[in-house]
Order: sequence, then structure tokens, then C-alpha cells
Amino acid sequence: MANHRLVTLSWIFTEKFGLIFLSMITFVVYARLLSPAELGVGTVIIAIVELVGLLYSSVLEDPLVRLEHLEDKHISTAFWAAVLVSLASVVLISLATVLYTPSTVLRWMMAVASVKILFTMMARIYVAQMRRSSNFKMLAKRTLLGKILGGVCGIAVALWGLGAWAVIAQALIMEFVAILVLMYADRRPIAFYIDGPVLLELLKAGAPVAINALSSQTLQRGVTVVLGMTAGANAVGMFNMAMRIIDLPRSAIYNGLMSYALPVFARRSAEPSRLLGIIGDSTAVSGFLLTPLFIGIALTADDLILLIFGAKWAEAIPMLQVLACTAAIGNTAMYATTALVAVNRSHLTIKAEVATTMLALALVYGFGNLYGGMAGALGLLARMLIITPLQIRGLNTAIGYGWRRFLGSNYRSVIASLIMAATVLFVSPRLGFEGYQHLICTIVVGALSYAAAYSVLHPRWPQEFKTVFTAR
Repeated sequence: MANHRLVTLSWIFTEKFGLIFLSMITFVVYARLLSPAELGVGTVIIAIVELVGLLYSSVLEDPLVRLEHLEDKHISTAFWAAVLVSLASVVLISLATVLYTPSTVLRWMMAVASVKILFTMMARIYVAQMRRSSNFKMLAKRTLLGKILGGVCGIAVALWGLGAWAVIAQALIMEFVAILVLMYADRRPIAFYIDGPVLLELLKAGAPVAINALSSQTLQRGVTVVLGMTAGANAVGMFNMAMRIIDLPRSAIYNGLMSYALPVFARRSAEPSRLLGIIGDSTAVSGFLLTPLFIGIALTADDLILLIFGAKWAEAIPMLQVLACTAAIGNTAMYATTALVAVNRSHLTIKAEVATTMLALALVYGFGNLYGGMAGALGLLARMLIITPLQIRGLNTAIGYGWRRFLGSNYRSVIASLIMAATVLFVSPRLGFEGYQHLICTIVVGALSYAAAYSVLHPRWPQEFKTVFTAR
């Protein structure tokens, strides 16, 4: 059982860390070949399309994973409903773009990019089945192959000088290849059949999940759109640069952990004590790795951007620092939404999710003209500071995961990260190195100081963390 768990996790993180590596390559190329405005236009278009696809995906995928018995009627209903809604969305988005902008280029970009919704939704059924059966090996293969081919096509388009089309081409090709791989792996025919009661059941179960996911993702993608409206494409490009540096590791790691966590939490939903234990242990392990990672990004933001991406992106440095601190705060309650979905109590935080998202977007809209991309970073930080305690309150109501457990799971990684930050801020200016040597030495100093501080706070952490993957 423990070996199976470790193999499953290894495939999850092969996929996710492979994505980080491949995404970093393409992102560095785009930063060199595209202007901030071109990157901003492509980012806004993909953000709009992904926001629509995310809403539909959340309604269907997680409820299918949670079903005790997944039958053919669930599969056919979800698949064909997704296809029909996706096709309708492509038409509506294309028509809306015609009304919104007179630019023929933007109209074509939006129409082509919206096809991504169809490919994304077709994949949901296959992804849900493979998550249920823990077939993360195939999920990893489809994502990595899609990313490789999408990245190659995107870089080729950028080299041809087609600007924002590179971002659109990468996203579209990646999703298309991924669905082809999934359909080849599972070649069972899906009957053209939509069962009304089954569809209503899925929609009812998925609506709270979709609202929570939409709220969270509306914030990130909505910030991009609102910045484009108030601050212009250059500000969007700068903000996206900072956001991408954070999202590359965060999305890869978070998505991998959540893919594994939901079925694990759901299987323990009838055993509150075991569920509380695994949430606490998972939070402690994740915080041990992720909190210093994001604090470290904030500490090395100058070197990371200036050395890797160039001086033209210097404006993104303070945004990156704010976003990195925001991500570090988010680590402390990263499993809250997944745990609430697992026990079917996600409605407890819907109002908080929606209200804080609207507040953050209002802040971005109000201050976008004045602060540019920094308004987006500050909006995300404000929202994180408000929503985190509300998520803990929801968890406490649902399963009894209160502040004592929250603090017990997080205090070591937070204290050790603060000690690391103080050490780096003191030592870094005195290192006497420049360029990549300075960056590497800063990372080494940070890693050693964090490891020492954490080991003092928790001497038996290797043995206890090992039990997370073997005992429970």
C-alpha cells in the first residue's frame, strides 16, 4: 500500500515538475522574443478562455471523482453535455468579440483560442476516471507530451514574429494533444446519451465546487483582464511575468497535491479523526517544502528577473515579491477547499470566496490606473489575508479542523522561513559576489539556514514525514 502510494505520487510529480521545466523554457523564450504588450495581449485572451473552461470543468470533474459508483450513464451524460456547452461557448465568445473590438486580428485570436474550451471539456471525463483509478502515469504522459509539442509550436510561432499568437498556439496545441492521448489510452465508445436526472445531480453537486473554483480563478485571470482595461497591455505583461514565476511552481505542485488529495480525503470522509490527521500531516509536509520556496523567491526576486529575463522586466520585481509572500500565506490553508469538497461541505465558504474575489477585483479596478501591475499583486495579497481565516472557520465548522490544528501544522515552517529570511537579508549584501554567483550563494545560505532552523524546531521531522506516505 505504501509503495503504491509513493509510485502514485512519483508520477504526479513527474508530470508537475516536468511541466515546471518545460514551462520555464518556453516562458524564458517568450520573455526574450515578445514585448510586454504582446505577452499581455496573449495572456488576456487565454485568461478569458481558461476562465470559461474552468467553470465547466469544476462542475463536472470533481463530482465524478467523488461518486461512489461511476456508471456509463454518468460518463455519457457528462461528456456530451460538456461538448454541447463548449461548442455553444465558442460561438458566443466569437460573436461577443466581434461586438467588442473592431480589430480583425483580435477577433481571430479570440475565436481560435476559444476552441481550447472544447478540448479541455472533452478531457474531463477521462481525467476523472483516471484520478479515480489512480492512473496518474497516463495523466502525466498526456500532459508532458502536450506541453512539449505545444511549447515547440509556440516557440516556432514566436520566432516567426507573430507575437501574441505564440501564447495562443501553445495553449491550444497542448490541450489538443492531451485529449488525443487520453482518447487513445481509453478507446471505449461513449454513447450519445444525456440523462436529465443524472445531469441535474452532477450540476447540483458541482455548483458549489464551481463557484469556489471560479471565485479563486476569476481572481487570477480576472486581475489580468481588469488590468488590461485600466492599466494597459504593458502593465498586464509585467504582472504576468511576476505571476508566471510564482504560478510555475505553485500550479504544478498544488495541482499535483490536490489531484492526489481529493480521492484520499474522500475515502476518509466517514472517519473524522483520520481525516483530520491526514490534513494536518499533509499541511505540515507541504508547508515544509513550499513556504521557504516562496519566501526564497521573494528574497531573490532581483537576481531572478534581471539575470534570467533581462532589465526590460525590472518593473516586475516588486510585484514578484508581493506575489511570493501571498503564495507563502496561501500554503498555510492550501488543503481547505479540497477537504470541504471531500466532505461535500464546500458551500460553507462560497460567500467568503465570492465576496473576497469581488473586493480584490474592485481594488485592482480602483488602483490599476495609479499603480499599474502592482495593483494586481496587492489585490491578491489583500484577498489572501482575508480568505485564509475564513477558510479555517469553514473547516472548523465542517470537520473540527480549528485554529489549534492550523497553528500546529504551520508554525515550524513559518518560524524557520522567517529565520531564513533574516539570515539571507543580513548575509546576502556581504557575500562579495555578483550575477549568478550571488544568486547561487544566496540560495545556498537560505537553504542551510532554513534546514538548521527547522531541525531545531522539529528534530524528528524525517521520520514523522515518512509516516504520511506509509502509515495513513
